Amino acid sequence: MNDNRWNQLVTDIEGYDVELMVEAGEHLRNEAEVTDVPKLLELLQHESFVVREAASWPLAIVGGSAVLPEMFIAFQRGFDEGLDNDGFSAALIGLVELHPGSSREKLLELKNSPNPIFQKNAEWLLEFC
Repeated sequence: MNDNRWNQLVTDIEGYDVELMVEAGEHLRNEAEVTDVPKLLELLQHESFVVREAASWPLAIVGGSAVLPEMFIAFQRGFDEGLDNDGFSAALIGLVELHPGSSREKLLELKNSPNPIFQKNAEWLLEFC
């Protein structure tokens, strides 16, 4: 995605117009490419849960199982902030449904990680593989 388009979508997602936020999130999900993965991963560190959740959907599609560790960290941050993470949960489930083979392998690896965030979330997400 070109920089102008990327910047416009992110600005709209960060805005206060809910309809525009949702629309921009849908465009981000539909237009993101593999080359956008580094920028999407940066969005997972954003202070706004709306931005983090908007990044989770395209990452599920174009990032695949390789981005599960970063997604788990952002996912846990949402819980730590008192959020229900419904949209993020759906994106994670979508990821394993889109990439079943590589996801199962990565989740088994993360389940055996020394990181408790990875362990707990990998165990939960394995239920969907």
